[in-house]
Amino acid sequence: MSAINVNVGDELVEQIARRAAELLAEQPQAQTTDGWLRGAERIADYIDAPRSRVYALVSARRIPVHHDGSALIARRSELDQWLLRGGGRRP
Repeated sequence: MSAINVNVGDELVEQIARRAAELLAEQPQAQTTDGWLRGAERIADYIDAPRSRVYALVSARRIPVHHDGSALIARRSELDQWLLRGGGRRP
């Protein structure tokens, strides 16, 4: 397969950049804002794992969660960082 080179002017690049910024601004912010997930079920949904796996990770102290009384809560940003570092991979 060979490469294709296309020369576009600066004006077209600026138009594309503006449109991309508009599309990003229209995206729902719920997934990009940091916030708390309350309950093992929501945490499990967020990390795409069974609820039992969340409980196992909590028991092994291998997932960044907190407790609000008896409820598990987790901050999205902490879970994102945890996943980027390898998440629940077994040692």
